[in-house]
Amino acid sequence: MDGISRYCSVFNSDSSETVAYNNPLFPAYVVYGFLSSYPDYSSISHWHKDLEFILIKKGAMTYNVNGRLIELEEDSGIIVNSRQLHYGFSMEHNECEFICILLSPELLHMNDWFYQNCIEPITENASCPYLYLRRNGWMASIMEKLDKIYDSFGKIPAKSSSYFELMDDYFAIMKMLYENLDFENQPRKPEPSDLSSLKNMITYIEEHYMERITLADIALSGACCKSKCSLLFKKYLRDTPINYITKLRLRKSLSTLLGTNNSITDIAYEYGFGGASYYCETFKKYYGMPPLIYKKNQSAVFADSRLSSDSQ
Repeated sequence: MDGISRYCSVFNSDSSETVAYNNPLFPAYVVYGFLSSYPDYSSISHWHKDLEFILIKKGAMTYNVNGRLIELEEDSGIIVNSRQLHYGFSMEHNECEFICILLSPELLHMNDWFYQNCIEPITENASCPYLYLRRNGWMASIMEKLDKIYDSFGKIPAKSSSYFELMDDYFAIMKMLYENLDFENQPRKPEPSDLSSLKNMITYIEEHYMERITLADIALSGACCKSKCSLLFKKYLRDTPINYITKLRLRKSLSTLLGTNNSITDIAYEYGFGGASYYCETFKKYYGMPPLIYKKNQSAVFADSRLSSDSQ
């Protein structure tokens, strides 16, 4: 999860997404996010090699990890393990403010032996797709480390010393996970075939969302029939394939809507909506207002935040 735009439609050999890090030369992503920035108060389901850390600062949301729902309230959090399908949402459309931190396991690749024996037992273990965090015991220590990472690394540009501090905290977090969850003695489980099929279908949608996509196209990419395709989307994402495409298109369109002066008609055609009227109608359905009003409101929020920052 993120602010307005994080993921680019670039995929690795395992179909996981490539993350747009704060610094392209250093695989860490740190941001303060708002659930209301997503269509229908629901982020887009995705996965990546990076470990994802979420801390809830205000409000609450539900997190879906491989189809399992986890309720996150203020001052709680979650760690999503590497390559797990996940997204956050609010059925009630309530605002939630959160810190999102993504850290690549490659940051800890000191040498092959260390990585294979100390890091991969955590990141390659499908029996532990996530960990719910609460502020007591050793988990409180992890949450304190994450707060510290945000306080130092979330500033742009980050100081050079922040990179050293982040590495220290990341090592400390992984050490606590390794020691307290006994990853060394946990058996590694392969990914379920249905989940692999769903990931292939999501990858296909990400790569073709600007084009006309049918249910048959999506099902074919997952090597299943149309009914099985719809069943997998409902089971793991609690959504339909077509609705997933719509929310993805809306989310992708935000970067152009907010970052350029392109016309609504141009944006509509660029992101596969087929026309300005349908784009405006769909945008209002999911965001509660027409796109130009949304853009005006976001510009006002940005101006207020700049004014507040300059006065400090």
